[in-house]
Parts: sequence; C-alpha cells; structure tokens
Amino acid sequence: MNRTIFILVILALSAAVAILACGRANEPKKPQANAASVAPGAGSPTSANARLEKVVKAKFDSDEQLKSANLSVVADVTKNEVTLSGIVESEAMRAKAVELAKTAQVGVIVTNRISVKQRQSNRTPLPEKTFLI
Repeated sequence: MNRTIFILVILALSAAVAILACGRANEPKKPQANAASVAPGAGSPTSANARLEKVVKAKFDSDEQLKSANLSVVADVTKNEVTLSGIVESEAMRAKAVELAKTAQVGVIVTNRISVKQRQSNRTPLPEKTFLI
C-alpha cells in the first residue's frame, strides 16, 4: 500500500512538472548577454573604457619610475583588454607596467606594445688597427 502511494505521488509530481514546462514553451525568450557585453550597471562602453584607463594610469602614477614614463593606455571593456604603448628606460619598467595593468581589473588581458629605449654606450670606440703584411 505504501509503495503504491509513493508511486502515485511520484507520477503526480512528474505530471505537474511536465505541465509547467509546457506552459512556458510559448513565452518569449529574454535576450541573454553575450560574452562581449558590458557588465550590468557599467554604463556605456565608452565611459567604462575611460574608467579602466583611468585606473591603469593611476596605478602607473603611484609608481615612482613609471610616473615619469610617457605610456599610453587604451582600454576595450568589451574584450576585457588593455593595450599599453610607449617607451620606457628598462625591461624591468616594461614588466612592472604590465603587472600593474593586470591588477587594474580582474582577468584583464594586457597587450604589451611598450618599447625599451636602447642605451647608448659611454665607451669610445677603439681605433681600427691597420696591419702591414
């Protein structure tokens, strides 16, 4: 008897779920956000890009070495990407700029187009020697 009641309850619940699911089949589907969309509440992509660029530049300004570097920051929040360009004095400064930019937003992709300035040697070139044979 208990087994029969249990089976009837399961069948009734299954039927109720099926009826509810069929009733929603004709409802219009809500558009889903794609991966390239801006986060809810972020405003327009242009303003979100400007905010992200400002955050990255503020991080550069907080670093004594990078503060004096003339680096360009271009953000694209639809791709969650920041592109850095400009010239710095050393490879260490270049790496530091990339690492700081990565901390500006979770998961941000940093495209590094920063060049390192070539150092000029302070040594005078040795005179060429001429050999007589």
